Amino acid sequence: MIEIITKKSEIAKCQRILEDTLKAALPYKERLAIGYSGGNFENEVYYGDGLWYSPQLLKKDKVAIPRYWNGFGTGKVEGGHQTITVEINPPLEGLTKRVSGIFARDKEHDIYYLLHRGRVGGGKKGIGKTAFERWYRGKWINVGDNERVILVGRLGSSELVYQIKEFVSEVAKFKSEVDSGKFSRQPTRKDKMLSFDPEFSGKKSVKRRSSFEYDTYHGLVVSALEQQYKKEHPMKKHKTFNTQMIDLGVQADGKIKHIFEVKSSSDRQSIYAGIGQLMLHSSGSSTIKKTLVLPGDNNFKKLAIVLRKIDIDLLYYEINNGNVKFMS
Repeated sequence: MIEIITKKSEIAKCQRILEDTLKAALPYKERLAIGYSGGNFENEVYYGDGLWYSPQLLKKDKVAIPRYWNGFGTGKVEGGHQTITVEINPPLEGLTKRVSGIFARDKEHDIYYLLHRGRVGGGKKGIGKTAFERWYRGKWINVGDNERVILVGRLGSSELVYQIKEFVSEVAKFKSEVDSGKFSRQPTRKDKMLSFDPEFSGKKSVKRRSSFEYDTYHGLVVSALEQQYKKEHPMKKHKTFNTQMIDLGVQADGKIKHIFEVKSSSDRQSIYAGIGQLMLHSSGSSTIKKTLVLPGDNNFKKLAIVLRKIDIDLLYYEINNGNVKFMS
């Protein structure tokens, strides 16, 4: 079971892990000006490979809610203020929904995770949690009183910097699309089969460590899958999209042509759920291509044969240093 951390000493421990990991991973350090809507301030900034990070302790004499400020951006700005893409700000202690950052613990395996409430600020019309939830491809989970939050990454993992970088770049892309008024991940037409949501809405428990850790890469896998599809199908009339129910879909001329369901485990329950979701969202149509995407290698030959009998293809993926590799 995933539980939100509220104890002051335990939150401080998680913050140290987060800071130490990012400072070690980002090779450059400078004191730079960081801009925000009301002005700017100077702080230590760690940066490299398209990501910058700046931590700060905000005490009671400065803010209404004492918290750890963790600011992130997509790359160092030369000759100007650094632009904040997203903040992950857990409170110093206790539980409050007025800040975006959360540290949580998987009690069964004693693993700590970094979560985000999905409120991506910016002060512009169209930027908010509801819109971002419809657009974002990363993993959402339920914690506490069934609050829906984003699973950003695992603390202490060598992969954490890749997970955070993916999250930050997704927020940046979302804000850019809000500015342009053109959203790349929406179906061109609302189909009846897109309106039903069979996703579990109650509290979720962690059964297997490996499965939950794969969840932190859900958005990365879907984005890599989209890139591979576009490379293999360079047809301008094909539009890729995702919804809260469909991980990745393809439309052409207003009709759904292909849907993908990405799972974080290859266990029996995940396979059954994936099959059901593909059949439901395609309304059982034989004209819509369906693909189940599982972690692991392509050693489930019998499963692939069985799935082909019900018009479902099988695709596997592996993740290494933030890179996704697909195998059929």
